[in-house]
Amino acid sequence: MMNAIRYGVLFASAIFLWAVVEWLIGLHGPHIRYHEYLSYFFAVPAVGIMYCGITHGENGQSDRVGFRRAFKKGLGITSVVVLLCPLVWYTFCTFVSTDFLSNMARHAIETEAMAAPLAMKRFSLANHLLVSSLSTAVIGVVISLVIAVIVARRKK
Repeated sequence: MMNAIRYGVLFASAIFLWAVVEWLIGLHGPHIRYHEYLSYFFAVPAVGIMYCGITHGENGQSDRVGFRRAFKKGLGITSVVVLLCPLVWYTFCTFVSTDFLSNMARHAIETEAMAAPLAMKRFSLANHLLVSSLSTAVIGVVISLVIAVIVARRKK
């Protein structure tokens, strides 16, 4: 359980730090058109953190785990991240990058990807918290599944 909390907090912290770096290099403002593409690179630290969380035991040593145990460990980490995700994004959007969601809405309208009323709803804070939590849950489950398969195959 402590392993899930430790790596879940680490994962949530990585989300926050990644968002801060994006903001610092202008992906939430002048270079917002690249935000969608560069955000996919967060998969690298996400997979790395999840892999470490699944393969490391409670004692900090490398742990040999089967598929079921690996998948359960990944789901535990994902659960912690999903619980922390709204807090992470609320803090970020409220205190760090207050214009992030309005810039995303404006970009969606300018590129004609969305009509103005839909963009305003899609990029509201409440909706962003919901969408980011749900997408984090789905991505966490998929990463956990893939890592569990890899770890279980390696165990043999």
